Amino acid sequence: MSTARSAAAHPFVAHLRQVAALEHDRRTAAEEACTKAQQVLDEARLRIADAEQELAQAEQRRLIAAERSSAAAAMIASAEDFLNEPAATAADAEDTQPADPPPGSRPPASDSRTLKELVLAVFTGPEMLSPAEVAPLVRVHRSKTTNKAVRSTLTVLRREGALVLVERGYYRLPKQEERL
Repeated sequence: MSTARSAAAHPFVAHLRQVAALEHDRRTAAEEACTKAQQVLDEARLRIADAEQELAQAEQRRLIAAERSSAAAAMIASAEDFLNEPAATAADAEDTQPADPPPGSRPPASDSRTLKELVLAVFTGPEMLSPAEVAPLVRVHRSKTTNKAVRSTLTVLRREGALVLVERGYYRLPKQEERL
């Protein structure tokens, strides 16, 4: 009987082996498809990383170009303003400028005012101001004025008697009786 069972089992085992071989082939095909898909994905990630790097470089170049463009536009505007101002000779300038400005007249334009004049203009009454409070007010008229320049000017004005050092780091205009 053992021969009958083995003969009957043999076609079934052969069929199972065929099924196993088919499944093995399907598994191999699926692994190859996964490997191929992973390679495509890795390549896409590399292209994305390269594209992001190119984008960052392009944005940096755009920022630099915008800064240069605005600087060039500012230079052009400055040059146009300079060229549009009427040119005056030294003789013309002497004829048109009075020797002393009349009392009570407006001070000269802030561009032509000295740093001393600008610092003194900040003090309008009896208030006490520190160099840190004076500097931003001076920068309204002269944007490149440094804190050190303001402190030095305050010291010079104090020595000249135009300002009084009230306490460390605070200045004010002298009172009317102090000026006389």
